[in-house]
Amino acid sequence: MKGHRYWVAVVFFLLASAPGFWFPALSNILEKAGLGGWTAIAFIIPPICGMISPLVFGAQVDQRWQAQKVLGFVMLLGAGFLYMAFHSIEQGWGGGWFLFFFIINALISAPGWSLLTTITLSSLAQPEKTFGLYRVWGTLGWMAAGLIVSLVGLDFSPQAGKLGAMIRIVAGAACFLLPVTLPKGAISKKWSDALGFGALKLLKNRDLFVYFLTALLFSIPLGAYYLYTPIHLAELGVKKVSALMISAQIVETIAMLGMGLVFAKFRVKGILLMAIGCGVARYLFYSLDEVGWLVTGIMLHGICWTFFFEAGRVFVHRRVEESMRGQAQALLGFFSSGLGGVIGILVVSSLHGAIVPHHGWPIYWLILTGMNVITLIIFAVGYRSRSVSAESALSQ
Repeated sequence: MKGHRYWVAVVFFLLASAPGFWFPALSNILEKAGLGGWTAIAFIIPPICGMISPLVFGAQVDQRWQAQKVLGFVMLLGAGFLYMAFHSIEQGWGGGWFLFFFIINALISAPGWSLLTTITLSSLAQPEKTFGLYRVWGTLGWMAAGLIVSLVGLDFSPQAGKLGAMIRIVAGAACFLLPVTLPKGAISKKWSDALGFGALKLLKNRDLFVYFLTALLFSIPLGAYYLYTPIHLAELGVKKVSALMISAQIVETIAMLGMGLVFAKFRVKGILLMAIGCGVARYLFYSLDEVGWLVTGIMLHGICWTFFFEAGRVFVHRRVEESMRGQAQALLGFFSSGLGGVIGILVVSSLHGAIVPHHGWPIYWLILTGMNVITLIIFAVGYRSRSVSAESALSQ
């Protein structure tokens, strides 16, 4: 049944499970292979690539190409380079070859999530009510991958990355069965529009500007969650790191399923403030330096992620015109996983080197907690919701 919406759930599951196999384990995989010095560089590559290709592809699917076909091709093409990246680790070729293949994969694959979000939101009649029901399959895919990695003992093995590459091939094939998503905008002859820079005009809207700015600031300390949570857990004696990390996705699953109800009951500003507040509490619990408190913080991450980034995607989709929606999702990716990710990896890795060896983990996490508090204040002061409820705000 080509074009049916249930393929959205299938692709979300496969697309999220592919990095779920290797992303949470990447720090430990590189450490085990003697490439620990390359870890920060490896983590900064995806956000750098997220600043380049998503805007270009977002502009093209708004103006020229069917989004589901573009998504299929980038997933299939990137899978080969992802496989070779982890194969190079396994064969002991060194960090240079790993980064070479990893960079090409990241450049090709970076538009994937924003493209799938655009396809999904464009195919739903009431995305604020039903988006979570489809997006939750991505969370389930990530969880399934983490469980498999730990169950078969691949938390420190490059084989985890190879499995992710194979799953991505299946995901790429399934993309061609997604609902047809035609371009809605006119073809522009301006090179700036072709490269996606036309999306910058969205920043003239105050609420969108504040949300994008907050996404940038919130993403900076977020880098430590992915980069150092697995390492901190390992230092505390945890062996099945990937399995423990999916506690965030368990909570995220519940939050996704309840997203429609939350949108119907609460204002957008309240939802986003709650999400940032969970980000504050997450690292505050981390600073207590015990496994139980780290797990509590990991679980809060599920709420934080769902109601800031995923609910925010729905908010952005409904606030912009049809001809700009692909670019709007790409612009959100640019500020969050792109620019915010780059700055975040640089900041959190520098802080880690300066703080943790000398003062321990608690001080490190408290500094990042303070950064999230600043973000909370900026959003609370800067965002002006015109709505009486989240749903009515989304329709404006």
